[in-house]
Amino acid sequence: MRALIERQLYQPAVVLPLLVLMRLMVTLDFNLAQVTLVVVAKGSQYVFNMVFRHRDARPALSGARSEPRGVCHRCHC
Repeated sequence: MRALIERQLYQPAVVLPLLVLMRLMVTLDFNLAQVTLVVVAKGSQYVFNMVFRHRDARPALSGARSEPRGVCHRCHC
């Protein structure tokens, strides 16, 4: 049973978000309204970034090849 618990619960994907949430709650003195506000703001920021990253990754509709963001078109490197 102990091995099952260690395999299931001691995963970084489970433990790290719990630690981040606990640190946030301690920082905000366990004020659930403020914690909820911060979590909603961070979540909406994450969704906003993912939507625009996904939108930028789509190919252009005009059929032209889009250049990677690192290309500056000013030098020959």
